[in-house]
Amino acid sequence: MSFSLSKDKKYGYKITKLYQVIQQNPSVQSYCYLGEALIQRQHWAEAIASYQHALELNPNLPGIHQKIGDALQQQAKAEKTNLLNYYKQKIQQNPDDLQTYYQALEISPNDTEIYLELGKTFAKKGLFDRSQLAYQKVLQLQPNHPLAENFQSAQNSFSSQTPSFPQTPQLDQAKQTLDTLNQITLDSFLNTNSQLNFPQVENPEISIIIILYNRAEITLSCLYSLLRNPFQSFELILVDNNSTDTTRQLLQQINGAKIILNHQNLHYLLGCNQGSKVAQGNYFLFLNNDAQVLGNSIPSALETIKSSDDIGAVGGKLILPDGTLQEAGSIIWQDGTCLGYGRGNSPTAPEYQFQRTVDYCSAAFLLTQRDLFLQLGGFDEDYQPAYFEETDYCVRLQKLGKKIIYDPNVNILHYEFASSSNTGSSEQAIALMEKNQKIFQQKQQDWFPSQYPTELKNLIFARTQPREKPKRILFIDDRIPHPWLGSGYTRSHSILCNLIKLGYFVTLYPGDLRYIEDWSTIYSDIPQTVEVMRGYGLIMLEDFLRERQGYYDLVFISRPHNIKHLNSILAKENILKSAKIIYDAEAIFSIRDYEYKRLNKINFTEIERQTAIQEEIKLAKNSHHIITVSSQEKQQFIEQDYADVSLLGHCLSINPTPKTFAERQNLLFVGSIYEKESPNADSILWLTYEIFPLIQKQLDQDIELIIIGNNTVEEIAQKINILNNPSIKILGKVDDLTPFYNQAKLFVAPTRYAAGIPHKVHEAVAHGLPVVTTSLIAQQLEWKHETELLVGDDKINFAQQCVKLYQDSALWNELRKNAMKRVETECSPKFFSEILKSILKSLEN
Repeated sequence: MSFSLSKDKKYGYKITKLYQVIQQNPSVQSYCYLGEALIQRQHWAEAIASYQHALELNPNLPGIHQKIGDALQQQAKAEKTNLLNYYKQKIQQNPDDLQTYYQALEISPNDTEIYLELGKTFAKKGLFDRSQLAYQKVLQLQPNHPLAENFQSAQNSFSSQTPSFPQTPQLDQAKQTLDTLNQITLDSFLNTNSQLNFPQVENPEISIIIILYNRAEITLSCLYSLLRNPFQSFELILVDNNSTDTTRQLLQQINGAKIILNHQNLHYLLGCNQGSKVAQGNYFLFLNNDAQVLGNSIPSALETIKSSDDIGAVGGKLILPDGTLQEAGSIIWQDGTCLGYGRGNSPTAPEYQFQRTVDYCSAAFLLTQRDLFLQLGGFDEDYQPAYFEETDYCVRLQKLGKKIIYDPNVNILHYEFASSSNTGSSEQAIALMEKNQKIFQQKQQDWFPSQYPTELKNLIFARTQPREKPKRILFIDDRIPHPWLGSGYTRSHSILCNLIKLGYFVTLYPGDLRYIEDWSTIYSDIPQTVEVMRGYGLIMLEDFLRERQGYYDLVFISRPHNIKHLNSILAKENILKSAKIIYDAEAIFSIRDYEYKRLNKINFTEIERQTAIQEEIKLAKNSHHIITVSSQEKQQFIEQDYADVSLLGHCLSINPTPKTFAERQNLLFVGSIYEKESPNADSILWLTYEIFPLIQKQLDQDIELIIIGNNTVEEIAQKINILNNPSIKILGKVDDLTPFYNQAKLFVAPTRYAAGIPHKVHEAVAHGLPVVTTSLIAQQLEWKHETELLVGDDKINFAQQCVKLYQDSALWNELRKNAMKRVETECSPKFFSEILKSILKSLEN
């Protein structure tokens, strides 16, 4: 029987008529006719329902499954189109919302117009490096795009190879506004005979040396910024080079500073050397009078220079009045020319937020050790009147084995060319720079051969001093690995920190754009020498890898969906070149998923389970080395013919809390919840609804269950609150768990499905807290019941084990001793570091 309608009938049947026919006499044929009519009207859900009714009437109906499948595909396509149009409409309404672009690109990853608009938005925000990536994507997708020439121009402007100082209209306008405000402030200050009072410090830590020549209004703003600065152990040295404006009047209204009044203009370089001779601080801070010190810049620079004996000078981020970057450390090329890294970009872009060793930093803000400056005879007077003296000084420091550090927490608002703009234009300054550059090239020519050639492709390499030569690792995970996140991030944090200790440079690439943190949170517990590609996400990973081809020696990647995405990129082209891939399979997630199905009585076959596990393991096909956390999961990879597989567990030091058995009370559960179906969510609900009430009955109502951990699923907390059990305390995220480990009598981990190894159990044991858990966790740990822990797999048995341990002092102490011994052996930080080092060593060429 055929159910295709003729063209006339197809458009002639009325849906209402078909519904009437079906109401009187439902049949397979009428349902199929109705389905086709509904499809013509694009009523997909109703059409599918009609076909399904036909299928119910005749399960063997030929072609019906194809019809349902086609309708489902058309429905999905229509919904995808509607959703894409919705996101495009949102972009039109709010073009600054980057998240909407990312959502649209997830649906339509090859849409040139979305990339084009995204590039424009990045450019508006000053994120020129990322706008360039977006424009490059447009060219990849549509090489003959009408705006192709414009994209090329944008790229060419990025590749300036010689020092240049573009004055954009925005920068000019910003300087004019700043000039007006500064002049108003100066006039008010002078006319009211106001005073600036600087602290008198007997033994100052820092001597701040500022050279003045006119521009009193800018000088006043600079001095105000010093008074706002929280650091107080400094002396201020002001050297005035015979200013002809109101600078001398301003100086009469300043108290507490050492003031040198020259009768002629000695210019910048000689003024700095002159000021250094009367300075008493342990450190000299050379500061331009057209600079304003922001935030905690001085304390941060001092902390940085004190952090290592091999640091000779510290500089920072110079920000122009229009809010764009002047420089974030500077590059000296092989031919002796120089480049301020990042000019014109956003000061908060990821590339400028991490600390690194550089060739030199501008003396607009340069902190150096007093003894070193005097040892080298100050700034070389061959560079007078000014320019390249700090460049030469930084090179001489490096010849002594000292490093120049760019500190991203040093933020300086810099007018740039303030003195020269007062006497004419910046042309004079540029002419001086060109003259002194030749002197610099002659004096330091023996130092240049190890520098990078002047090419755009070398910019990413040259931003860090070439003599450092660290191995570079791209570290890909979903989020910033804060230890408090749990879910494998505690271990990731240990790996990341150990990579830094082993001397590697790390770029951390968070792939999940749902978790974009502010910079203070990002660096709250990871070293600031780590570059963090905040806001890029997996959607930009391919472009990022293309831009940095040949830069990374290793790629360290975690979690199946991330390695799957990387594989899809490499399937098109191996843009990683010689970089080796380490896949950190910190858990085989398919094992957990099928344990969840088993627990929730979702039908599946063992073949389906094994197939899922094998497919997940196959994701490691492009990896050069695989890391697992358990011997069972290591064996899974070996059985699939992977040879280079290592076991790397957790990194913990034993730190037992001091309270005795008798001094403790209550139960402790620790675990973060980010998904409703997660193991921790199931554990908490099982514990609070079925296990803890049994424990309360057998002990007494005074016992409390303390639940700690970051919880982003409100429904879980609501379900627990419905119990109205005052003995259950939900505390959420806690920064320091030590007091809770010290107070609790035992740790509970009622985990019914999971993969990998539970860090929370290792951590609780490391703090001297015995554990009651399930056989699943005991098997993962390879620990024994009644030797290192207690095991219970149903609610009654689990509760009984808790009651037994809660009441048995001898058992409590025995388990505590045995479990801590296991953690001390299996989670030793030294052992952890050695294993990681051996893995990395095995991948060296």
